[in-house]
Amino acid sequence: MSPRPASFGLSDGPAQDRGFIAKLATMAGQPLHEIGPAGPGFEAAALGFTLALAASWAGAAGVFWAGEDVAFAEEGAPYPVGLAQYGLALDRLIVARAKKREDALWAAEQALAATGAIVICALGAQGKPLDLKASRRLLLFAERYHSRCLLLMPENGPSAAWTRWRIAPAESNALPDELGLPAFRAELTRNRGGPSGSSFILDWNAHERVFAEREVARDLSAAHPDGSADPRWARAI
Repeated sequence: MSPRPASFGLSDGPAQDRGFIAKLATMAGQPLHEIGPAGPGFEAAALGFTLALAASWAGAAGVFWAGEDVAFAEEGAPYPVGLAQYGLALDRLIVARAKKREDALWAAEQALAATGAIVICALGAQGKPLDLKASRRLLLFAERYHSRCLLLMPENGPSAAWTRWRIAPAESNALPDELGLPAFRAELTRNRGGPSGSSFILDWNAHERVFAEREVARDLSAAHPDGSADPRWARAI
């Protein structure tokens, strides 16, 4: 692993247990994060969470989305109107589609050389697992140029990422017969800067480009057969 760069704020300190928004502020100063689906069929939720993160962090350098063909085939081709409604600025978004994984990784590395850029590197589930060397290269590029990389892929072994997230869809918080905000169940399964194991239910406000953590004393949709709440998803706040 590379040493911690002095230019990034890498310690959560006492804020570690204050919820997702505190973690998000710390993540913004870390160069590489890995995001994947919590289970089969949750790929769209993982992509949505990744795009929301990118939109919330995007600055003047914009967002670069490099993906291999198989990833776009699994998650669907980007739709400009939908991306704009989701909170992404289309005039600061570049999408590169690569036939091979090596080409997608190379494109992501080149984009990370733009200081301040937010780079999504989307890899599919097919093919051999990504090795540690490849993720470490993304980390080093992001550290060197003070950019950030979101590595979107199924969990497949060692990674140089500072955090690893597993994402599932959450039930809408809207009233009956209303269309609610995009909602996610997010579990932090790895955290180089502090403890892991936290889980959150989040709503994404595309207009404001911000996440809101839902205050849930007990999540009935995640209950065990005996009626007790699953501790991974239910959390008292």
